[in-house]
Amino acid sequence: MHYFYNVKKYGGIAALLLGFALPLHAQQSAQVKGSVVTDKGETLPGATIVVTTPSGRMVQNTSTNEKGLFVVSNLAADSSYDFSARYVGFVAEPIHHYLVRPGDKNALLIRMHATASNISDIVVVGYGTQKKVNLTGAVTQVGSEVLQDRPMSNIGTGLQGVIPNLNITFADGHPGATPKFNVRGYASVNNNSGTPLILIDGVPGNTAYLNPRDVESVSVLKDAASSAIYGARGAFGVVLITTKRSRQGKLRVNYGANFGIQRMTTSDDFITDGYDDITLVDQAFSRHNGTSYSGYNQDDYAALKARQTDKSLPSVTIQNRNGKDQYVYYASTDWWHWLFRNNLPSMEHSLDVSGGNEKVDYYVSGRYYQQKGMYSRNEDVFNNYNFRAKFNAHLTDWFTLSSNTQFAAQDYTYPGWGYNANYFNFSVHALAAYAPTNPDGTYSYRTYLNNYDIGNGIFADLQHGKTKGGTRNYDLQQTFGFDARLAKGLHLTGNYSYELTPYSDYQRRTMIPWSIYPGVVQYLGYDQLNDNSHLDQHHSLNLFATYETGFNLHHFKAIGGYNVELQRYKTNTGMRQNLLSEDLNQLDLGTGTQQAGGNAAEWALLGYFGRINYDYNDKYLLEVDGRYDGSSRFPADRRFGFFPSVSAGWRVSEEPFFKRVKQVVSSLKVRGSYGSLGNQAPGGATSTALLYPYVPVLSSSLSNWINNGVQVQTLSSPAPISPNFTWEKSATIDGGIDAAFLQDRLQASVDVYSRKTSDMLIPGKTVPAVFGATAPTQNAGDLVTKGWDLSLSWEDGGKIASKAFRYNFGVVLSDYTAKITKFDNPNKLLSNHYVGEQLGEIWGFGVDGFFKDDADIANYQVNQAYVNKQIQSSPGEWGKLHPGDMKFVDQPDPVTGKPDGIINQGQNTLANHGDLKRIGNKLPRYSFGVRMGFSWNNFDIAAMFQGIGKQNWYPGSEAGKFWGPYTRPYYSFIPKDFQSKIWTPEHPDSYFPLLRGYEALNSGGELYFANDKYLQNIAYVRLKNLTLGYNLPEGLVRRWKMQHLRVYATGSNLFTWTTLKTKYIDPEQVTPDAADQSGHEYPFFKSYTVGLNVTF
Repeated sequence: MHYFYNVKKYGGIAALLLGFALPLHAQQSAQVKGSVVTDKGETLPGATIVVTTPSGRMVQNTSTNEKGLFVVSNLAADSSYDFSARYVGFVAEPIHHYLVRPGDKNALLIRMHATASNISDIVVVGYGTQKKVNLTGAVTQVGSEVLQDRPMSNIGTGLQGVIPNLNITFADGHPGATPKFNVRGYASVNNNSGTPLILIDGVPGNTAYLNPRDVESVSVLKDAASSAIYGARGAFGVVLITTKRSRQGKLRVNYGANFGIQRMTTSDDFITDGYDDITLVDQAFSRHNGTSYSGYNQDDYAALKARQTDKSLPSVTIQNRNGKDQYVYYASTDWWHWLFRNNLPSMEHSLDVSGGNEKVDYYVSGRYYQQKGMYSRNEDVFNNYNFRAKFNAHLTDWFTLSSNTQFAAQDYTYPGWGYNANYFNFSVHALAAYAPTNPDGTYSYRTYLNNYDIGNGIFADLQHGKTKGGTRNYDLQQTFGFDARLAKGLHLTGNYSYELTPYSDYQRRTMIPWSIYPGVVQYLGYDQLNDNSHLDQHHSLNLFATYETGFNLHHFKAIGGYNVELQRYKTNTGMRQNLLSEDLNQLDLGTGTQQAGGNAAEWALLGYFGRINYDYNDKYLLEVDGRYDGSSRFPADRRFGFFPSVSAGWRVSEEPFFKRVKQVVSSLKVRGSYGSLGNQAPGGATSTALLYPYVPVLSSSLSNWINNGVQVQTLSSPAPISPNFTWEKSATIDGGIDAAFLQDRLQASVDVYSRKTSDMLIPGKTVPAVFGATAPTQNAGDLVTKGWDLSLSWEDGGKIASKAFRYNFGVVLSDYTAKITKFDNPNKLLSNHYVGEQLGEIWGFGVDGFFKDDADIANYQVNQAYVNKQIQSSPGEWGKLHPGDMKFVDQPDPVTGKPDGIINQGQNTLANHGDLKRIGNKLPRYSFGVRMGFSWNNFDIAAMFQGIGKQNWYPGSEAGKFWGPYTRPYYSFIPKDFQSKIWTPEHPDSYFPLLRGYEALNSGGELYFANDKYLQNIAYVRLKNLTLGYNLPEGLVRRWKMQHLRVYATGSNLFTWTTLKTKYIDPEQVTPDAADQSGHEYPFFKSYTVGLNVTF
């Protein structure tokens, strides 16, 4: 399409600018040598040397050798630099404004103290770095230490609870599951998760393909002022991930390995006794429709009862029923453990090498990670391979070329037709009384006593082992860059990145043999192969100049440049039936029906950006950012937008009057910011309709009509398009305070913010039925999100038995709420968003316990027909209220202020909502993380807790692990203690009401409607990680020709404390971001791991 920007064109501009740069006069180069020592005079091998400009721009880094010495080359002569060092448990005395003379006679001594971490760290920000003390925006950075010794397939696992208001969730727990990132809560009703832009080494990347061991730091830009330089991609925050850098010095080799076992975080203690299970199910089923679910008679019940005490009795018998011999089951099958394994093994091996000289330096890493899934039959396995190679070539003392190559390969094979789809299917109809196989070895699938399919056929399918699925993903990303020092203080930086991501998925069904009649084999299902391939390509070009200068106590830094991105998608789909082989999955083996399809799409983005930083005497700070963006997702006349921001800070602690309290308050800074950003992807997806939302799109499909033996192709009319379609806009006001106390041992940071998202894309005003189409989407909604985040940390040390020890403690805490301030819903229907709504509201009825007896029912003069429709439709005596049924509260009528004697939802509007009331909110409140650590005599221990302070969930109609037989009475996995929670006359205070099937499943059931009795608070505290490590003594390790050897044991998700009223559901798996929100997802796991790290 004509509106896509030509990457080659802008690549030519970059080459042209580079061509102008090359002839410029080169400055003289210089070299600095030095050493790093502790306050005891001991050298520190392996310390990281960080060289920056006085403004905080990273120049290069290296490491000290085994003698604590370092060399830094290719520095500009007659220029000033800041030098510092990093080492775990130590803080450096940084050397500021060191004037580097020509030649190699420059020498430095950097001292490090065993004390709290330095608050003057360098922080990665948009298109550069800054000193942390000079930041004016809301930015939080953590280092690789938060990921240390933590086996994980994805970096998201290690970042949960680490950075305030960085909210990370997983849809389910299948091997290789990828996280969902969110910064500062819901930001739009469209892209409601507020998905941030994720950059890896400055270019867009996917954390699914990132090796966690490659990570050096993670910065989160949370306010608009920090994110404005990224324009349309940064509306909901930016996550900047920096991988480990290449380093000059001797060859250094690191190897790591770990081995672990995983188990579910929830209970798997379900009813496995055939008699107990089938009588409970039949009772619930019969009270709904008056018949038995199982079709078993009293003799069958007696046989099941006999097997409770005598397991030698047959579990499968052959009996003549309905005039024909067939299998009748009297088993006590533990279906869960028949299907799943208890212990899931995982392993990881990683290797990285680094080194170089003043001309070339490098970092190369590789990793293999394997995680086996929970299926014991036809198992599922995830394999992940990572490779990264980074090189810097210092061609001259002023010009450096760089290369950064990432390659990842992943494959996940799973049984059945979709790993998560299985969960619902095998969760029904598999009663403990049924057996998986018959005496002749054939699979059980159905009992003709009731004609229901056992586990919807999944168990027979898994035994047969031929129905499989899988995904295979590859990712290759190549980035070439350069950095040219054109003059004193002036740098030109550019990079071009190309990412190629081919990925495929397949699913194979086969015919499944089964038997219900002895000697008769039948076949279930059909034979089909779906094979799909996808190809994503992403081009990214950045070119920007950085200039910094100063005079007297004034300092300026400016950045200006542009960014071009082009993304292309292509998908091909194929399907064939009746393949010639059950084992070979090739489309050309099909002999039956075939289908083929595909689509392609693309989008482009062009942005010009700039930033100016000013500070006076490192005391008064000002930053102004702006970006002019154009996106192909909007009409030509509405494609571009300008998004500015401004932020300022005051380092109060640098004022002369503050000196008297510096021993107590060692640092204090106040800051504020305002910025505006645009959202170019309000739908948060990549479908054609969302990539070209302003273009009328025809959709085609095969109709059910056949003309001359050919199925007719049809085209649908395009949906109407709003002529005013344009950006969603997000404006944020932020205020913050950063402080340190008691010589930096106690550090604190707090931010308060308000973010307004305006012009949200929502359906337009209701149109008459004669219009013939739905109302076009328009920019007609506003949302305000308000919140705060807090972080506190304490670090100190001392001596025990004349040996130094260190300890630390940290807390992060955040909260937010989001409210609709504009929405086209004049009647304020509760079934849609409305002005004044707090996102996540749960409306429900009040419940005043259970009816105690018949007299209590007769005396309750309230019509409950609206919430008792399921009861009324039941046959016979069960078609009326009984003791143990729920008593709903007749709330004061919203119009008259008095109870009206009828339980209903009125007109389901804010003004007339009948007996409904706000009973809770499904969005999380008070997200927190707590970490603590202690080290002494080469031993260390670290713990991490993470959780949510408040969040509500009303169990959905399919939440079988919560409702048991109250939803589908034939639910497969009923908790073992469930029967003790059911109301009976002998136990009138039980948690659940009188047992009736389908009451939670069907509309009109008393449990189907949300109510305050069964509303759950899914707040939780989880021991996210516990690690015990030991670093072998240096003298011993060196005798083995090593520099460092560490062994450790770690546990993840070890314990969970929650207010959720069941131990069979993980609270993280019923949040709005969960795949199913009813507890039917692939479970989460706790893990136990041992490992080692070796440095040569």
